[in-house]
Amino acid sequence: MANKKDFSSGFFLFLVGLLFTFFSIRHPMWSKSGPDEGLFPLVVAISIMGFSLIVVGKSFFVAQPREREKTSEGQKRKIIIVLKTPIIYYIMLILVYGLLLDKMGFLITSAVLMFPILRFVEKESWKVTLLVGFGSIITSYILFVRFLGVPLPRGIVGIW
Repeated sequence: MANKKDFSSGFFLFLVGLLFTFFSIRHPMWSKSGPDEGLFPLVVAISIMGFSLIVVGKSFFVAQPREREKTSEGQKRKIIIVLKTPIIYYIMLILVYGLLLDKMGFLITSAVLMFPILRFVEKESWKVTLLVGFGSIITSYILFVRFLGVPLPRGIVGIW
């Protein structure tokens, strides 16, 4: 194997794509009127898996650039930097989103995703967090449900 880092990241993203596929196939793909709520997430999941397989395949043929010798302190610092990057938080929140979407519904689950991302990962003010969060959730809901006629999971909101 020429590039272990590309192989590891590609394999991880392939697993993420499989997880998203699992979440998306639980929803209907097509209805009499056209695409249903599970089609777009399935297309995204298949795309993630396809591109990750390209990275994995490439990792066998393209070597990683040589680096200087690393000290153990430098390695520790790199690991800490990786753990502090926003991508880890995004992945965790998206997984929570996938787990809660059916039960809680689009509106509540989107708020659970948007507000922590804006406030704590992107470090926006509460004013910006609330405006952008509510604005994007309401706009998405109106666009998909009212204009495009795409049913979004209602969850506990559908009970009211």
